[in-house]
Amino acid sequence: MNKIYLPVLILLLAVPELWAQSNVFSERVTEDVEMRIPASELNRETVFHFNNINGDLNVEGYNGDEILITGSKIVTGKPNLRRSFDPDEFYLDRLSGNGHLFVFVKRPGLEVEIDGNELKYHSDRRNNWEKDVQGFEFNLQIKVPDYLMSDISTINGGEVVVSGLRNGVEARNINGSVIIRNISGGPIKGETVNGNVIAEFDENPVEDVEFHTVNGNIEVSALKGFSAYVTFKSFQGELYTDFDDNSFRSDRSVKKDGMKRFSFRNSETIQFGQGGPNVLLRLLNGNAFIKQL
Repeated sequence: MNKIYLPVLILLLAVPELWAQSNVFSERVTEDVEMRIPASELNRETVFHFNNINGDLNVEGYNGDEILITGSKIVTGKPNLRRSFDPDEFYLDRLSGNGHLFVFVKRPGLEVEIDGNELKYHSDRRNNWEKDVQGFEFNLQIKVPDYLMSDISTINGGEVVVSGLRNGVEARNINGSVIIRNISGGPIKGETVNGNVIAEFDENPVEDVEFHTVNGNIEVSALKGFSAYVTFKSFQGELYTDFDDNSFRSDRSVKKDGMKRFSFRNSETIQFGQGGPNVLLRLLNGNAFIKQL
């Protein structure tokens, strides 16, 4: 594992008189991250979970039998910290049980256990690690056997990008976008609070799909012949599509900017094609788009 120690200089631009008197330094430690989960720990019924806290996640399904995780970890100390901190206290760990495999970020004072099909976190408030550390992030690339059902999440400072999975996916974020590409088979769910949800299907969905954002847009791209029951729910948004009029059953659309626009007060279900799986699009402040690839 390679370690790089870099001093980070923070300019006090907002208060130039203070900058003239003193410089503020923080220590930043960057390390390579690697984890390999062998095929012996997986089978076709395994549900793979990856729970990040801060940083980007890029998950790719591939024709292999192992889970391969690579990327970087960055830990930044508090400005003008006079004592050192230990970056090795921030690392990836894993637990398995009940057919589920969990990979997650450990930090000081955090205990983790499996509770049914989820992780339960216990934080020791006596461990005041934040007095020394300003922040940490893991920016990772994850290769997953494409047959695994996967549940992927991060919270801050990054996007969740998932592609190439064939048995369903759940992708979640809080402060950042969710991007799902080339997914087929299995249930599909993508949600965030502050960001967009973007989905591109290389095969039209055959099982239920659910996308949700609070502050952002939802953009779905599907192939010609897309068939589904699309339910649109939004507080103050609209639904747009560039599929032709013969592709859906509704007399509630008007043309705008080369697309058909639907405005609903509460929620409405529109049949595309012959119908099929349920596609739920839920928004609060934003619009939804269904586009033809």
